[in-house]
Amino acid sequence: MKKNILIIGPYLPGKEYGGPVKSLLNLVERLSDDYNFYVITNDRDLNAVKPYTDVQIGSWNTVGKAKVYYIPQGKEFSSVKSLLKEQDFDLIYISSFFSKLSVFVLWLKRLNYTKEPVIVAPRGEFSKGALSIKTDKKKLYINIFKFINLHKKITFTCTSNSDKQDIINLFGSQVKVNIAGNIVNSDIDPFTYPINKKSGQLRIATVSRISRIKNLDFSLQILREVDKSDQKFNEIVFDIYGPLEDKEYWKECLIISEDLSDRVKVNYKGALSYTEVPKVLSLYHTFLFPTKGENFGHVIQESLLSGCPVITSDQTPWKNLNELGIGFDIPLDMQFKFIDAISHYLYMDNDNYKLVSKKAYEYGKYKVDNQLALKEHINMFNNVLR
Repeated sequence: MKKNILIIGPYLPGKEYGGPVKSLLNLVERLSDDYNFYVITNDRDLNAVKPYTDVQIGSWNTVGKAKVYYIPQGKEFSSVKSLLKEQDFDLIYISSFFSKLSVFVLWLKRLNYTKEPVIVAPRGEFSKGALSIKTDKKKLYINIFKFINLHKKITFTCTSNSDKQDIINLFGSQVKVNIAGNIVNSDIDPFTYPINKKSGQLRIATVSRISRIKNLDFSLQILREVDKSDQKFNEIVFDIYGPLEDKEYWKECLIISEDLSDRVKVNYKGALSYTEVPKVLSLYHTFLFPTKGENFGHVIQESLLSGCPVITSDQTPWKNLNELGIGFDIPLDMQFKFIDAISHYLYMDNDNYKLVSKKAYEYGKYKVDNQLALKEHINMFNNVLR
């Protein structure tokens, strides 16, 4: 008999939350033969004023292979409390440590209102880069959480040893932590040769929420340095995709972009749906993503599967990209290396770029074909349920 797993976190049809929705969607779709999945989520997308119009708010909906309940805004606590009482769940999986819904469920756990075992997936929220944003508020909540010993009543899950160490640093070595990698989509289109590449021309994309942790201003500063120091190139196009989560931060980015010459064209393209990302990235020569912290980085996986090499920071699990010949992972305090990476692709000719693009695709496919994440999640769920 299949166990019932309740997921608390962002879900479809939302597209403004980024990677977390994709992580949960892949989890549900790939493991639904083993478990029954129920999802409790908000009634609207991130920072949206109005609720979704294509789902029934305040009731269960069938979305793919999950049953999804969209909670009316302002009724989060009462709705969660009622649903936990009404439904028969065997395990609760919380996607985020700091979200409002997560706080409600964890508080109910502390009050012994719910007896189900709880797994919390912080999704990189405890990394140095993430904790540097809204630091005081986060520290206060973590201290309260530890003071009432709630960390001893739950299990954490993360995707890497570095994530695990971040959790241990905050809650101590006795805390229960499971490593289970992000499940990636196995539906892969066959490789087709990439767009044409001329030396001195470069099409760059970035796909992420417009927020400080994604470090878009750093990308623009790099391009500004390339623009000032290199008079030989013809054109760089930098297209930005993603929701405007932090509008004040976006204004800061626009000020930097005003320093660029006409040779560097910066375009904001808006948010993409999850199904659009691979096709869009296949239209670019490189994906620029100097993030301050990712627990996985689904968009990096998708970029590689699109045949688009990646320039990212060393704050993701994607390592040794240069040695593999498919990109660069660079410390954020080495801006000059980011500039060199841009120049590397800027002056690459078409024949060499085709080889790099094919390598990127092959490595992305290899990571999908050899993922251990499915087994890791099954083992984690079964161990916690026992």
